[in-house]
Amino acid sequence: MAPNPISERIESMAQAIAERVVNLVMDAIDIDALLDGIDVDRIISRVDVDKIIDRVDVEKIIERVDVDRIVERVDVERIIDRVDVEKIIERVDVNAVVEKVDVGRIVDQLDIDALVEQTELGSIIAKSTTGVASEVLDVIRAQGVGLDDFFARWTNRLLRRNMADLPLGPPTLVSDVASGPGNPVTAADGSAPGARP
Repeated sequence: MAPNPISERIESMAQAIAERVVNLVMDAIDIDALLDGIDVDRIISRVDVDKIIDRVDVEKIIERVDVDRIVERVDVERIIDRVDVEKIIERVDVNAVVEKVDVGRIVDQLDIDALVEQTELGSIIAKSTTGVASEVLDVIRAQGVGLDDFFARWTNRLLRRNMADLPLGPPTLVSDVASGPGNPVTAADGSAPGARP
């Protein structure tokens, strides 16, 4: 079917007339006066925001948001530079924060065994305990030896024993000490053989 030249000319003429009318109407309208006459508050008050929100598919909007692209465009350093950290700290009520902390619950969640295994705390405690125990034993032994020597001397004096006649100690120990070079042999009270109390 061949195009009708008359209908094409009429359509073109109608389009030109419409464009001309639109331009004339736009020129005749005072946009500023029109905006001034609009009561925006009244319009907003008549809008049912809850109904609009109910019709919004939030999940669909979130799916269409490219979060990575948004994050890439955020200048984090610039944001940090504009943050007044001191002012934020001044507004923090530390006492209120501490009161809300459940220390008991935190302690209950601590794995003390794992903490000791990952640190040298266990070996430190073991070394400290061993060192203290060794020192205590050394003191007790020294005191015991001193008391034993004290009682031996006084017993010998009370019984009027001649120190030269007394054995110097167990036979095996005395023979080992006597045979060693430069080791003087002493009596049971620590004095040289034949010495008088």
